[in-house]
Amino acid sequence: MQLRWLVVISASLVAPARADDQTPAYTPPDFMSRPPPLPPGADASTAWRMDLAEALRIAMHQNFGIVVERESVQIAHLGITVAGGSFEPQLLGSYLHSSADQPPLVLQAGTAGEILTYGDDNWVLTASQKLSTGAKLGVTFYSDRASSSAGTAVEPLIYNSSLTLNFTQPVLRGFSADRVIPRIDILRAQLGSERERAQLAISAMTVVEQTEDAYWDVVGALYSYDVDRQSMQRAVDQLELTKRQIAAGTAPPSDLIGAESTRAQRDLTLVQAELTVEQAWDRLRAALNLPRDQWSRPILPTEAPRFSAEHTTPEQALQVAIASRPELAQVAIDLKNEELSVRQAENNKLPEIDVSLSAGLLGQDNVYSGALREFGRADAKTYGVGVNLIWTPLNRANTAAAEIERARQRVAVVNRDKAVQDTWSAVRDAVRNLSNAERQVYAAGKSRELSEQTLDVEQRRFVAGNSSNIFVAQRQVEVATAQLAELDAILAHAKARAALLHATGKLLDERGIQLDLRK
Repeated sequence: MQLRWLVVISASLVAPARADDQTPAYTPPDFMSRPPPLPPGADASTAWRMDLAEALRIAMHQNFGIVVERESVQIAHLGITVAGGSFEPQLLGSYLHSSADQPPLVLQAGTAGEILTYGDDNWVLTASQKLSTGAKLGVTFYSDRASSSAGTAVEPLIYNSSLTLNFTQPVLRGFSADRVIPRIDILRAQLGSERERAQLAISAMTVVEQTEDAYWDVVGALYSYDVDRQSMQRAVDQLELTKRQIAAGTAPPSDLIGAESTRAQRDLTLVQAELTVEQAWDRLRAALNLPRDQWSRPILPTEAPRFSAEHTTPEQALQVAIASRPELAQVAIDLKNEELSVRQAENNKLPEIDVSLSAGLLGQDNVYSGALREFGRADAKTYGVGVNLIWTPLNRANTAAAEIERARQRVAVVNRDKAVQDTWSAVRDAVRNLSNAERQVYAAGKSRELSEQTLDVEQRRFVAGNSSNIFVAQRQVEVATAQLAELDAILAHAKARAALLHATGKLLDERGIQLDLRK
């Protein structure tokens, strides 16, 4: 542990690697140049050889949060259709039959004591449509079949029909020249749909980063197990060498205790490393939401973390984030939504003035076809022009409502500025962490090289009789610790790079993930 802390401290003293510094290319350690071995308890024949792209694909398809967010996007998208329902054409049909046997009510209808018979059948068909200007357009067709034995009846059997066109247009409240006010519910639904899509992107980036972290944790656990296994083998070799030296009389028998103690310590460390592998597997399985019948299957990552120096400034990262982060897209949508609310509230303060126009044709005959033919002659027709006014002189409630919406708009502006400020802080942290992780990789690699050289020198001294098992064991521990510190540094760099992509909103693009919204 002391050596790991030394690596971290020394990393802070190493200047950041720059292209113009001509820093030598980083060479990964030998133990990371090959796939890590599986613990002996794992069945290699059933191992799931998985690269990072496959892990991300599975997570995006099966993660519970992503499944829920996809449904939310679908719901929000359907909400646009629901909001537009008021603009769908409507058809209304009705039929009414009535009959009566009654005495006449006036002398012209009949004589006293006479029973008159009345019958009536009427049917109405209306087609209406709300236009994007807020106007309501309607066409009504009316037909009536009336029979009567009264003396006042025009005919004993007569048909009446009418065809009427109605048009009503609001000119103040409920109207705007750009058609925003009449269509405000649709515009809000569209903003809601865009917001849910942004939320899906937010959830997807979180899942991708968590899955990557879990994937690299498995890589780290397996390579750590390999390092501990090699350390165990070195302890076994040292124990065998000690036994041979004791047998040859070049070392006292007491040296065997130290060698065996080192072997026992390595054995304990190896058992703990196996447990760490199992725990890392379970975290990855949970991130992938694998079926429970696949949790006993070992996962062997086929992709090793790749290290390459990357350089960016917080200012550059912020510009990318402003253009790409879905969180900033959401606050922009919220601000647009508040702007719509302010417009509607201001419009509600206006008097309600509706202008209406109507025109119609009438038809009447003792046969139905005759009543319909009269439409063509246009002998009987009607028209009307009207104005409807509703005005609240004090208008206190609407004025207060408008002020509330303006206050909410100001809050939305503050939230937008705060989101940009939070993004600035996030990208600064991400850039700083990536730079620090890069420096730690170089420092850890140098520390590991020196530890390996020190162990080689100590082993030669031991063979020459100028050292002891204690010093050799210490050097072995230093090598293992340095190897693990380098592994941790490389994995931390991979995670820091993903964190920077997340902070700038480019993680999905860099991983080639398209948010397919089809069910």
